[in-house]
Amino acid sequence: MAQPDTFGRYRVIRHLGSGSFATVWLAHDDRLDTPVAVKVLAENWSHQLDVHHRFMEEARILRQADSAWLVRVHDIGTLPDERPYFVMPYADQGSVADLTAKGPLPLDEALRLLTEIGQGVTVLHRHGTIHRDIKPSNVLLQSSPVGQRVLVADLGFAKAIDGASGFTAAAGTPGYMSPEQRGPGGDLDVRADVYSLGAVAYELITGRRPPPPPVRVPPRRLRPGVPRALDDVIMSALAEDRAARPSDAKAFTDRIRAIRMTPDLRSQLPWWVRYRRAWQRAVAAGVAAAALVAGTTGAAASTVGALTEVRYAGDDLHLAVPAAWAQQFHNGRAVPSAVESDRASGVLVATDLDSWDDPEAAVAGVFAALLPGTGRDLDAMLTGSPCAGQAERRAFTGADWSGEIREWSDCPGQPTTVAVALLAARDHGTTLYLEVRRPAHSPNVIDRIIAATRLER
Repeated sequence: MAQPDTFGRYRVIRHLGSGSFATVWLAHDDRLDTPVAVKVLAENWSHQLDVHHRFMEEARILRQADSAWLVRVHDIGTLPDERPYFVMPYADQGSVADLTAKGPLPLDEALRLLTEIGQGVTVLHRHGTIHRDIKPSNVLLQSSPVGQRVLVADLGFAKAIDGASGFTAAAGTPGYMSPEQRGPGGDLDVRADVYSLGAVAYELITGRRPPPPPVRVPPRRLRPGVPRALDDVIMSALAEDRAARPSDAKAFTDRIRAIRMTPDLRSQLPWWVRYRRAWQRAVAAGVAAAALVAGTTGAAASTVGALTEVRYAGDDLHLAVPAAWAQQFHNGRAVPSAVESDRASGVLVATDLDSWDDPEAAVAGVFAALLPGTGRDLDAMLTGSPCAGQAERRAFTGADWSGEIREWSDCPGQPTTVAVALLAARDHGTTLYLEVRRPAHSPNVIDRIIAATRLER
């Protein structure tokens, strides 16, 4: 529709967005001298009585619930063509979807948002309402004198709990809606919203939506260092069997709040997560080509082919990897948060940098970093493991390096992962940490990579 001049006494400034059934406009209340958002039923639905009723019901629920954690309805009116509209606060900081578009959030910020979103949904549950469409774009952010305010919004699919069975159509957004919402006739209760809260939590923590149910990859696998208690509550919320989920939004929120209050919570987002998008763009611009050094080792008869040398200039570390793996390069990649170290970064060479942090991706590559201190073993260095399976351990002794190799080759649906801690034959006061991923078990590749790695100082 063309931009109108006013909605009642509210002067229209600009269009904010459109959904399936309504359009939202930024307007100004000249009497109170404040910006507002005006939600108007879409023209093509104005004569559909069920949609008209749903629109009005959303306004009634928000008005009756009247909570600081929900969008409030200040006024309601009807246009000359009989389409209803209602007036809400203007969310000047956008939505949570704007935050997730930038990647995963620092842990404390994610837990704060989840706590406040959960409080809004708890208000709805106490009001006797199921939201049915909780997702980041339906959670708005508004400036306030005490900081950012979270407002749960868009109750277009909301239903009374007492009547939440035998729906004639599916409702919700794929990726966030519970399995029981997928088809008509579902017998829903508040645990459908708990699933959606778990999906939002998964995205805030990992930077990506959970896969379709059943969800098998916990956040901790995508973001090492996530507290195990947080892993547990998110995965329980995403359970296919709703009996295994927290009983309602309050139960979910209470558990999130307790985790947030844990002393010494590791809240800072890892370096590699904060700057991942920036260095991925740099790689796309040609950083990889500049870092790869022409030439191969003499082991071309191996099943993975020749090795290509990659020079990590910051430490005079010369790393060699199978040529087929040397497709993308990042010099300055952060040491994984599962490795105890004060060292900032190393070098990563892989077939797909964007997929390196996905434990189920078919990516091959090598990460290498020189860590301060000698005499360190993998037990002292690793704070986690790639999967629950047992690692095969063996010692390595060569002309230039000696140390321990630990290999996980039985992780279901994951590539083989190897962790290596090595000491140089000449004491340089450092330990070399290597992490290798490859599609198949092939110990000779690891030995070749180690043998070809040189440190010049």
